Amino acid sequence: MKKIRIISIAAILTIFFATFATFAASAADTRIVRNSNGKDVEIPQVVTKAAPLIGAFAQMTEMLTAGSGKISAAATNNISNYFKKVFPDYVTSNPNNYNSSSVEDLIASGAQVVYGPEGILSDEQLGQLSSAGIAYVAINNITNVDGMCESFGIIGSILGPDEEKRAAGFVEYYRGNINDAKRRTDGVKDKLRFVSLFYSADSYVTINGRDICNEYIEAAGGVNMAKDYMPKTGGNSLIVDTEQIVAWNPQFIMTSNQSGREKILSDPALAEVDAVKNGKVHVTPYGVYLWSVRSGEGSMLPLWLGTVMYPNLFGDIDMKQVVKDFFNKYYSYGISDDEIQTVLAGDTNTGMTR
Repeated sequence: MKKIRIISIAAILTIFFATFATFAASAADTRIVRNSNGKDVEIPQVVTKAAPLIGAFAQMTEMLTAGSGKISAAATNNISNYFKKVFPDYVTSNPNNYNSSSVEDLIASGAQVVYGPEGILSDEQLGQLSSAGIAYVAINNITNVDGMCESFGIIGSILGPDEEKRAAGFVEYYRGNINDAKRRTDGVKDKLRFVSLFYSADSYVTINGRDICNEYIEAAGGVNMAKDYMPKTGGNSLIVDTEQIVAWNPQFIMTSNQSGREKILSDPALAEVDAVKNGKVHVTPYGVYLWSVRSGEGSMLPLWLGTVMYPNLFGDIDMKQVVKDFFNKYYSYGISDDEIQTVLAGDTNTGMTR
Protein backbone atom coordinates (compact mmCIF):
# COMPACT_ATOMS: atom_id res chain seq x y z
CA MET A 1 0.00 0.00 0.00
CA LYS A 2 2.78 2.32 0.95
CA LYS A 3 4.47 1.75 -2.41
CA ILE A 4 1.25 2.50 -4.29
CA ARG A 5 0.88 5.82 -2.42
CA ILE A 6 4.42 6.89 -3.41
CA ILE A 7 3.75 6.08 -7.05
CA SER A 8 0.47 8.02 -6.94
CA ILE A 9 2.10 11.11 -5.49
CA ALA A 10 4.87 10.91 -8.06
CA ALA A 11 2.29 10.64 -10.82
CA ILE A 12 0.42 13.65 -9.47
CA LEU A 13 3.64 15.67 -9.28
CA THR A 14 4.53 14.67 -12.81
CA ILE A 15 1.15 15.80 -14.09
CA PHE A 16 1.40 19.04 -12.08
CA PHE A 17 4.81 19.98 -13.39
CA ALA A 18 3.88 19.03 -16.95
CA THR A 19 0.80 21.24 -16.74
CA PHE A 20 2.80 24.08 -15.19
CA ALA A 21 5.45 23.80 -17.91
CA THR A 22 2.77 23.92 -20.60
CA PHE A 23 1.17 26.95 -18.97
CA ALA A 24 4.51 28.69 -18.57
CA ALA A 25 5.42 28.04 -22.19
CA SER A 26 2.06 29.37 -23.30
CA ALA A 27 2.38 32.43 -21.05
CA ALA A 28 5.85 33.12 -22.44
CA ASP A 29 4.30 33.50 -25.91
CA THR A 30 2.27 36.53 -24.83
CA ARG A 31 2.54 39.55 -22.59
CA ILE A 32 0.30 42.34 -21.34
CA VAL A 33 0.30 46.02 -22.28
CA ARG A 34 -2.07 48.67 -20.97
CA ASN A 35 -4.02 50.89 -23.33
CA SER A 36 -4.81 54.57 -22.74
CA ASN A 37 -8.09 53.62 -21.04
CA GLY A 38 -6.23 51.61 -18.42
CA LYS A 39 -7.32 48.29 -19.89
CA ASP A 40 -4.87 45.39 -20.10
CA VAL A 41 -4.45 43.90 -23.57
CA GLU A 42 -2.73 40.61 -24.34
CA ILE A 43 -0.29 40.82 -27.23
CA PRO A 44 2.42 38.52 -28.62
CA GLN A 45 5.62 38.39 -26.62
CA VAL A 46 7.62 39.44 -29.67
CA VAL A 47 5.98 41.90 -32.06
CA THR A 48 7.44 41.95 -35.55
CA LYS A 49 4.37 43.15 -37.48
CA ALA A 50 2.61 46.26 -36.22
CA ALA A 51 -0.17 48.32 -37.77
CA PRO A 52 -0.55 51.97 -36.62
CA LEU A 53 -3.95 53.38 -37.55
CA ILE A 54 -2.88 57.01 -38.12
CA GLY A 55 0.03 58.62 -39.90
CA ALA A 56 1.45 60.21 -36.76
CA PHE A 57 1.70 56.78 -35.14
CA ALA A 58 3.50 55.43 -38.20
CA GLN A 59 6.07 58.20 -37.73
CA MET A 60 6.34 57.35 -34.03
CA THR A 61 6.72 53.64 -34.79
CA GLU A 62 9.57 54.21 -37.21
CA MET A 63 11.17 56.65 -34.78
CA LEU A 64 11.04 54.20 -31.88
CA THR A 65 12.19 51.19 -33.91
CA ALA A 66 14.96 53.15 -35.66
CA GLY A 67 13.71 51.75 -38.97
CA SER A 68 13.75 48.05 -38.12
CA GLY A 69 10.85 47.15 -40.44
CA LYS A 70 7.94 46.43 -38.12
CA ILE A 71 5.14 48.26 -39.93
CA SER A 72 3.03 45.81 -41.94
CA ALA A 73 0.12 48.20 -42.64
CA ALA A 74 -0.39 51.94 -42.20
CA ALA A 75 -2.58 54.92 -43.07
CA THR A 76 -1.15 54.95 -46.57
CA ASN A 77 -2.59 58.36 -47.53
CA ASN A 78 -0.28 59.87 -44.90
CA ILE A 79 2.84 58.04 -46.04
CA SER A 80 4.76 60.45 -48.27
CA ASN A 81 7.55 59.66 -50.68
CA TYR A 82 9.92 61.37 -48.28
CA PHE A 83 8.72 59.07 -45.48
CA LYS A 84 9.70 56.13 -47.67
CA LYS A 85 13.07 57.68 -48.46
CA VAL A 86 13.91 58.23 -44.80
CA PHE A 87 12.54 54.82 -43.81
CA PRO A 88 13.31 52.39 -46.66
CA ASP A 89 12.44 49.53 -44.30
CA TYR A 90 8.78 50.59 -44.59
CA VAL A 91 8.76 49.71 -48.29
CA THR A 92 10.18 46.30 -47.41
CA SER A 93 7.87 45.61 -44.47
CA ASN A 94 4.73 46.80 -46.29
CA PRO A 95 5.49 45.92 -49.93
CA ASN A 96 1.82 45.52 -50.83
CA ASN A 97 0.92 48.96 -49.47
CA TYR A 98 -1.61 47.55 -47.02
CA ASN A 99 -3.91 50.23 -45.60
CA SER A 100 -4.62 50.05 -41.87
CA SER A 101 -8.13 51.46 -42.36
CA SER A 102 -9.10 48.19 -44.06
CA VAL A 103 -9.67 45.11 -41.91
CA GLU A 104 -9.03 42.92 -44.93
CA ASP A 105 -5.66 44.62 -45.42
CA LEU A 106 -4.81 44.33 -41.74
CA ILE A 107 -5.46 40.60 -41.78
CA ALA A 108 -3.65 40.08 -45.07
CA SER A 109 -0.63 42.00 -43.79
CA GLY A 110 -0.12 39.53 -40.97
CA ALA A 111 -0.36 42.28 -38.37
CA GLN A 112 -0.05 41.05 -34.80
CA VAL A 113 -1.07 44.31 -33.10
CA VAL A 114 -3.17 47.24 -34.32
CA TYR A 115 -3.09 50.52 -32.38
CA GLY A 116 -4.66 53.93 -32.64
CA PRO A 117 -7.59 56.10 -31.51
CA GLU A 118 -10.93 54.47 -30.87
CA GLY A 119 -13.60 55.23 -33.43
CA ILE A 120 -11.45 54.65 -36.49
CA LEU A 121 -12.57 51.02 -36.59
CA SER A 122 -16.15 49.98 -35.87
CA ASP A 123 -17.12 47.38 -33.27
CA GLU A 124 -17.75 44.94 -36.11
CA GLN A 125 -14.28 45.54 -37.51
CA LEU A 126 -12.70 45.14 -34.09
CA GLY A 127 -14.58 41.85 -33.76
CA GLN A 128 -13.10 40.72 -37.07
CA LEU A 129 -9.61 41.54 -35.83
CA SER A 130 -10.22 39.61 -32.64
CA SER A 131 -11.48 36.60 -34.59
CA ALA A 132 -8.32 36.73 -36.67
CA GLY A 133 -6.20 36.73 -33.53
CA ILE A 134 -5.05 40.34 -33.95
CA ALA A 135 -4.78 42.43 -30.80
CA TYR A 136 -6.07 46.02 -30.71
CA VAL A 137 -4.61 48.61 -28.34
CA ALA A 138 -6.54 51.86 -27.97
CA ILE A 139 -4.43 55.02 -27.81
CA ASN A 140 -6.73 58.01 -27.51
CA ASN A 141 -5.10 60.95 -25.77
CA ILE A 142 -3.10 62.78 -28.42
CA THR A 143 -4.42 66.32 -27.88
CA ASN A 144 -1.89 67.49 -25.29
CA VAL A 145 1.74 66.98 -24.30
CA ASP A 146 0.96 64.67 -21.39
CA GLY A 147 -1.19 62.49 -23.63
CA MET A 148 1.50 62.41 -26.30
CA CYS A 149 4.09 61.30 -23.76
CA GLU A 150 1.74 58.52 -22.65
CA SER A 151 1.25 57.53 -26.30
CA PHE A 152 4.98 57.28 -26.92
CA GLY A 153 5.21 54.99 -23.90
CA ILE A 154 2.34 52.76 -24.99
CA ILE A 155 3.69 52.37 -28.52
CA GLY A 156 7.11 51.62 -27.10
CA SER A 157 5.68 48.96 -24.79
CA ILE A 158 3.88 47.35 -27.74
CA LEU A 159 6.99 47.20 -29.91
CA GLY A 160 9.35 45.74 -27.32
CA PRO A 161 11.81 46.47 -24.49
CA ASP A 162 14.34 48.30 -26.65
CA GLU A 163 11.62 50.53 -28.10
CA GLU A 164 10.16 51.14 -24.64
CA LYS A 165 13.54 52.44 -23.43
CA ARG A 166 13.85 54.53 -26.56
CA ALA A 167 10.40 56.00 -25.92
CA ALA A 168 11.36 56.97 -22.38
CA GLY A 169 14.48 58.71 -23.68
CA PHE A 170 12.50 60.51 -26.35
CA VAL A 171 9.96 61.78 -23.81
CA GLU A 172 12.86 63.39 -21.91
CA TYR A 173 14.00 65.09 -25.12
CA TYR A 174 10.44 66.18 -25.97
CA ARG A 175 9.70 67.69 -22.56
CA GLY A 176 13.20 69.14 -22.43
CA ASN A 177 12.64 71.22 -25.58
CA ILE A 178 9.31 72.51 -24.27
CA ASN A 179 10.80 73.44 -20.91
CA ASP A 180 13.80 75.09 -22.59
CA ALA A 181 11.50 77.29 -24.68
CA LYS A 182 9.43 78.18 -21.61
CA ARG A 183 12.53 79.14 -19.65
CA ARG A 184 13.76 81.43 -22.42
CA THR A 185 10.46 83.29 -22.85
CA ASP A 186 9.30 83.33 -19.24
CA GLY A 187 10.41 86.93 -18.70
CA VAL A 188 8.87 88.36 -21.86
CA LYS A 189 6.31 90.99 -20.82
CA ASP A 190 4.59 91.77 -24.11
CA LYS A 191 4.36 88.40 -25.80
CA LEU A 192 3.58 88.25 -29.49
CA ARG A 193 0.01 87.88 -30.69
CA PHE A 194 -0.13 84.60 -32.61
CA VAL A 195 -2.63 82.88 -34.91
CA SER A 196 -2.29 79.54 -36.65
CA LEU A 197 -4.08 79.59 -40.00
CA PHE A 198 -4.61 76.74 -42.43
CA TYR A 199 -6.13 77.52 -45.81
CA SER A 200 -8.34 74.71 -47.04
CA ALA A 201 -11.42 74.47 -49.26
CA ASP A 202 -11.53 78.27 -49.74
CA SER A 203 -11.63 78.84 -45.98
CA TYR A 204 -9.25 79.74 -43.19
CA VAL A 205 -9.13 77.28 -40.31
CA THR A 206 -7.47 78.00 -36.98
CA ILE A 207 -6.70 76.13 -33.75
CA ASN A 208 -7.86 76.90 -30.24
CA GLY A 209 -6.64 75.92 -26.80
CA ARG A 210 -7.74 72.33 -27.25
CA ASP A 211 -5.10 71.69 -29.89
CA ILE A 212 -1.71 70.34 -28.83
CA CYS A 213 0.00 73.07 -30.85
CA ASN A 214 -1.38 75.63 -28.38
CA GLU A 215 1.07 74.26 -25.81
CA TYR A 216 3.95 74.69 -28.25
CA ILE A 217 2.87 78.25 -29.06
CA GLU A 218 2.65 79.27 -25.41
CA ALA A 219 5.95 77.57 -24.55
CA ALA A 220 7.64 79.62 -27.27
CA GLY A 221 6.19 82.88 -25.95
CA GLY A 222 3.22 83.32 -28.26
CA VAL A 223 -0.29 84.35 -27.24
CA ASN A 224 -2.75 82.26 -29.21
CA MET A 225 -5.45 84.79 -30.05
CA ALA A 226 -7.79 81.93 -30.99
CA LYS A 227 -7.29 80.06 -27.72
CA ASP A 228 -10.93 80.50 -26.67
CA TYR A 229 -12.36 80.67 -30.17
CA MET A 230 -15.38 78.61 -31.16
CA PRO A 231 -17.17 79.23 -34.48
CA LYS A 232 -20.74 80.45 -34.28
CA THR A 233 -21.85 77.60 -36.51
CA GLY A 234 -20.51 74.98 -34.10
CA GLY A 235 -18.94 71.78 -35.30
CA ASN A 236 -15.38 70.54 -35.09
CA SER A 237 -13.86 72.62 -37.89
CA LEU A 238 -12.62 75.95 -36.54
CA ILE A 239 -13.35 77.98 -39.67
CA VAL A 240 -12.62 81.66 -39.11
CA ASP A 241 -13.51 84.64 -41.28
CA THR A 242 -11.16 87.45 -42.23
CA GLU A 243 -13.01 89.97 -40.05
CA GLN A 244 -12.14 87.94 -36.96
CA ILE A 245 -8.50 87.57 -38.06
CA VAL A 246 -8.27 91.35 -38.54
CA ALA A 247 -9.80 91.89 -35.09
CA TRP A 248 -7.17 89.62 -33.55
CA ASN A 249 -4.46 91.44 -35.53
CA PRO A 250 -1.79 88.77 -34.96
CA GLN A 251 1.86 89.78 -35.09
CA PHE A 252 2.82 86.28 -36.18
CA ILE A 253 0.94 83.79 -38.36
CA MET A 254 1.88 80.15 -38.85
CA THR A 255 0.44 78.18 -41.74
CA SER A 256 0.81 74.63 -43.00
CA ASN A 257 2.21 75.00 -46.53
CA GLN A 258 3.59 77.45 -49.06
CA SER A 259 0.32 77.83 -50.96
CA GLY A 260 -1.42 78.79 -47.72
CA ARG A 261 1.25 81.39 -47.01
CA GLU A 262 0.86 82.89 -50.48
CA LYS A 263 -2.91 83.07 -50.03
CA ILE A 264 -2.61 84.84 -46.68
CA LEU A 265 -0.05 87.35 -47.96
CA SER A 266 -2.09 88.14 -51.09
CA ASP A 267 -5.51 88.35 -49.44
CA PRO A 268 -6.55 92.04 -49.58
CA ALA A 269 -8.83 91.52 -46.59
CA LEU A 270 -5.77 90.74 -44.46
CA ALA A 271 -3.48 93.44 -45.84
CA GLU A 272 -3.56 95.54 -42.65
CA VAL A 273 -2.86 92.66 -40.27
CA ASP A 274 0.50 93.24 -38.54
CA ALA A 275 1.88 89.81 -39.44
CA VAL A 276 1.07 90.34 -43.11
CA LYS A 277 2.41 93.90 -43.23
CA ASN A 278 5.66 92.86 -41.60
CA GLY A 279 6.14 89.59 -43.49
CA LYS A 280 5.74 87.48 -40.36
CA VAL A 281 3.82 84.66 -42.01
CA HIS A 282 5.78 81.43 -41.68
CA VAL A 283 5.24 77.89 -42.92
CA THR A 284 5.45 75.11 -40.36
CA PRO A 285 8.45 72.84 -40.92
CA TYR A 286 7.62 69.43 -42.30
CA GLY A 287 9.89 66.38 -42.32
CA VAL A 288 8.20 63.03 -42.62
CA TYR A 289 5.25 64.60 -40.80
CA LEU A 290 3.92 68.09 -40.11
CA TRP A 291 5.54 69.56 -36.98
CA SER A 292 2.46 71.39 -35.72
CA VAL A 293 0.36 68.28 -35.15
CA ARG A 294 0.59 65.20 -32.94
CA SER A 295 3.82 63.61 -34.08
CA GLY A 296 7.33 63.10 -32.78
CA GLU A 297 8.62 65.92 -34.97
CA GLY A 298 6.46 68.30 -32.95
CA SER A 299 9.17 68.03 -30.31
CA MET A 300 11.22 70.50 -32.38
CA LEU A 301 8.42 73.03 -32.95
CA PRO A 302 8.80 75.04 -29.69
CA LEU A 303 12.45 75.68 -30.53
CA TRP A 304 11.68 76.64 -34.13
CA LEU A 305 8.87 78.98 -33.04
CA GLY A 306 11.22 80.59 -30.55
CA THR A 307 13.89 81.22 -33.18
CA VAL A 308 11.48 82.94 -35.58
CA MET A 309 9.53 84.91 -32.94
CA TYR A 310 12.31 85.82 -30.51
CA PRO A 311 15.62 85.40 -32.33
CA ASN A 312 17.44 87.37 -29.62
CA LEU A 313 16.34 84.86 -26.96
CA PHE A 314 17.06 81.79 -29.08
CA GLY A 315 20.24 83.04 -30.76
CA ASP A 316 22.25 80.01 -29.69
CA ILE A 317 19.75 77.58 -31.24
CA ASP A 318 20.76 76.43 -34.71
CA MET A 319 17.67 74.80 -36.17
CA LYS A 320 19.67 73.22 -38.97
CA GLN A 321 21.71 71.39 -36.35
CA VAL A 322 18.58 70.52 -34.36
CA VAL A 323 17.05 68.87 -37.44
CA LYS A 324 20.29 67.12 -38.33
CA ASP A 325 20.69 65.71 -34.82
CA PHE A 326 17.04 64.62 -34.70
CA PHE A 327 17.19 62.74 -37.99
CA ASN A 328 20.50 61.13 -37.08
CA LYS A 329 19.46 60.02 -33.60
CA TYR A 330 15.79 59.17 -33.96
CA TYR A 331 15.57 58.19 -37.63
CA SER A 332 19.07 56.75 -38.10
CA TYR A 333 19.12 58.85 -41.26
CA GLY A 334 21.96 61.05 -42.48
CA ILE A 335 20.01 64.03 -43.71
CA SER A 336 21.71 66.31 -46.25
CA ASP A 337 21.99 70.08 -45.95
CA ASP A 338 19.58 70.53 -48.88
CA GLU A 339 17.05 68.27 -47.21
CA ILE A 340 17.35 70.22 -43.97
CA GLN A 341 16.54 73.43 -45.83
CA THR A 342 13.54 71.72 -47.41
CA VAL A 343 12.28 70.44 -44.05
CA LEU A 344 12.58 73.86 -42.38
CA ALA A 345 10.80 75.49 -45.32
CA GLY A 346 7.92 73.02 -45.07
CA ASP A 347 8.47 71.93 -48.67
CA THR A 348 8.25 68.18 -48.06
CA ASN A 349 4.53 68.72 -47.48
CA THR A 350 2.68 66.86 -50.21
CA GLY A 351 -0.76 68.24 -49.46
CA MET A 352 -1.54 66.91 -45.99
CA THR A 353 -2.60 69.90 -43.92
CA ARG A 354 -3.51 68.56 -40.48
